[in-house]
Amino acid sequence: MGSKIFTEQEKQSLFKDAIDIVFEAGKIANSYFKKNLIINNKEESVFNPVTIADKSVEKKIREMLEKLYPYDGIVGEEYGKKQGLTDFTWIIDPIDGTKAFISGIPTWGILLSLIKNNKSVLGVIYQPFTGELFWGGFGQSFKKTSIKKGNPQAINVRKCEDISNAIVATSSPIISSQKFQNGLAEIMKRSKLDRYGLDCYAYAMLADGIIDAVIEFGLHEYDIRAPEAIVLSAGGIISNLDGSYPLTGGNVIASGDVRIHDQMIKVLNI
Repeated sequence: MGSKIFTEQEKQSLFKDAIDIVFEAGKIANSYFKKNLIINNKEESVFNPVTIADKSVEKKIREMLEKLYPYDGIVGEEYGKKQGLTDFTWIIDPIDGTKAFISGIPTWGILLSLIKNNKSVLGVIYQPFTGELFWGGFGQSFKKTSIKKGNPQAINVRKCEDISNAIVATSSPIISSQKFQNGLAEIMKRSKLDRYGLDCYAYAMLADGIIDAVIEFGLHEYDIRAPEAIVLSAGGIISNLDGSYPLTGGNVIASGDVRIHDQMIKVLNI
């Protein structure tokens, strides 16, 4: 594909391949969901779980990518970075929301995205247990309630002029950053409705015009690249907490309306 502009055929081919890959990976994820798994902790100071499900799903995705796009780079949460020979890198989060996964709650999802020169080209969020699929890129985002049935529906963010009318999601009311703790508490208090612990599903609901904003802290590249592509292509805004873009990982805010986006950034940076 080089550095040229994508043709419509190339766009559709990329989407099809990404969807086929997460569908196959989803079969593996489902085979472990709601099962009694051995849970390992990747860190000493905090609980950062990993299971055989995370590792098996990422292995499957990598195998399929290696066959389809052998010269592209790959970055995955569990197996690190493979340097590519092109400008393209596939980013994998095999199970975004492992804590939800091991709790039997279907807000987790498989994330797969493609970036070129550090810009998100396309992203997929797939929830295999419910069958819901969300994908986007090139200025359009879509959903299907079943990955193998029905036609895609275009999705778009919704308007929301003020925090007081907004449904806002975040991972937890308590965060490690004292700098932003008070601002987060203020936003959640002022919002019409606050939701917690939704993982990637929150970004899917934002892109689908059902909630209004997502704020998250301490993210890695594999957590945010797929949601980034879908939210942006659905007409949303996504930035670092100071309003800058491109994303640097870490702390991220995503909104459906620039008005509440600006309001929340002001509150977080007082």
